[in-house]
Amino acid sequence: MSQKGPAVAVDPTLPTDALHTMTGPRMTTHGDPHDTLARVAQMWTGYLGKDIHPTDVAHMMVMVKQARSKAAYDRDHYLDAVAYLLLAESTARE
Repeated sequence: MSQKGPAVAVDPTLPTDALHTMTGPRMTTHGDPHDTLARVAQMWTGYLGKDIHPTDVAHMMVMVKQARSKAAYDRDHYLDAVAYLLLAESTARE
């Protein structure tokens, strides 16, 4: 007889909502996320004097969202973190 661990309540809509948000409404107000990550990478490269890749920016933005989530629960923090993680994977393939 196998024992099962406790059930984990995972929001199955979070990844698709993150993708929709990133490619839907925010595309209009924020522009193409890949272009934005590239611009931020250039700015951080100049500021830090160290080569920063768009993937680095996406990973660091995930950390920003994680830090914000410590203050209080807000689904938007997690939604954005998932979106940035998807972007990190995408830019890592480029």
